[in-house]
Amino acid sequence: MEIDQHNSSGVPAREPLLSPTRSDIKKLRAEGAIHRGRTKKLIWLIAVLVVLGGIVFASAQYSAYRSRVVPGEVYADDGQEHVSLTHQFTYSSNPPSSGPHYGSPANWGIYDYEVNDKFFIHNLEHGGVWIAYRPDIPAEAVAALKGIVDEFGGSKFVMAPRALNDTDIAVVAWARVYKFNLENGALADTRKEDMRTLYRARKNRGPELVPDTMPGVDPKSVK
Repeated sequence: MEIDQHNSSGVPAREPLLSPTRSDIKKLRAEGAIHRGRTKKLIWLIAVLVVLGGIVFASAQYSAYRSRVVPGEVYADDGQEHVSLTHQFTYSSNPPSSGPHYGSPANWGIYDYEVNDKFFIHNLEHGGVWIAYRPDIPAEAVAALKGIVDEFGGSKFVMAPRALNDTDIAVVAWARVYKFNLENGALADTRKEDMRTLYRARKNRGPELVPDTMPGVDPKSVK
């Protein structure tokens, strides 16, 4: 005989709720622990991937920076010996970009007369940039060169005419020289940008790092 599972109101009677057993509780706890463990592993995995991604990105950016094209040619390092102004030596580049030099650098700045190379090599050793130009280039080109120096507040620049140049302009840093001729007597915008690039990349990259304000000597005062 079938038993009617309805109460007096005609609504089906609910089955009584059963209390979880110890086995059920242990099982739930175990499942929860497994879930939390998987969540932690996932979080750690995401964190590791983010860190690795950041490292890869930073490395790529650094490599791009390091491989950025800096104008000019790299020359052999001819050393840092201190010598007299009359010392004879065959330098690896023209103008010299390293090698034997006078014991004091010239004061930073723009000169309107030729200065012995051995002063300016010492300026390069201190991380400076030297602009050498043929004395016969147009005054407008000289003014444009001065404009580049002024853009950077003259910081660690020396500039002077130099008859021994084999091109109109030579921009020199330690063991690097960027040489070029004027275009129709003028300093082209592309050359100006190259000069800025070289300066930013090579300033303070000489063998000795000294403050911008460290004084040198007046070349005319040295006999």
